[in-house]
Amino acid sequence: MDLSCLTPANLSFRTERLSIRVMNQHDLQYFSAIQTDPELMTFIGDVLEPEAFETKFQARNTCFNDHSQWFTLLIFDRASSAFCGSVGFLLENIDAMRVEIGYLLLSEQQGKGILTEAAKPMMDFIFTSLGARKIFAKCAIENTPSWKVMERLSLKREGCLASDFCVGDTWFDSYYYGLINPSLA
Repeated sequence: MDLSCLTPANLSFRTERLSIRVMNQHDLQYFSAIQTDPELMTFIGDVLEPEAFETKFQARNTCFNDHSQWFTLLIFDRASSAFCGSVGFLLENIDAMRVEIGYLLLSEQQGKGILTEAAKPMMDFIFTSLGARKIFAKCAIENTPSWKVMERLSLKREGCLASDFCVGDTWFDSYYYGLINPSLA
């Protein structure tokens, strides 16, 4: 993979309705809006205490120097400048050229096709510029809206991982979805 393309300028996208850019140190309020909402985090992870949350935010902002961190891209409505949510990716295995994608959308923005629209240019970047071999995503099997987004993005369900992750005291099974770079398939 070509890691030299991982710059803030290259991780800025515009679609018909959306403006998408990489999160920076000034975006705590946006990151907080999605990461501290208990409803949004139901199938993602525990809502963190303030100190742990601040540590997570700071770590995410080191992604250009620490490739073990998620690249978090914030989504804004172009017409209103309203914050909608985030899409992002993790260089899960650089040697295997495998990249995980994920997303979170504010409740009031759901059901409008925003995640699908925002993820497409990011996925194109991952395949075309970064040169990844495979994109994958996982979600709790109960999180129907999330796996439907994966399917709209042409990811294929590859399996189910039993008792894959825990939120609070609840263990969840996950669907695993993947897509091989069309130029390599």
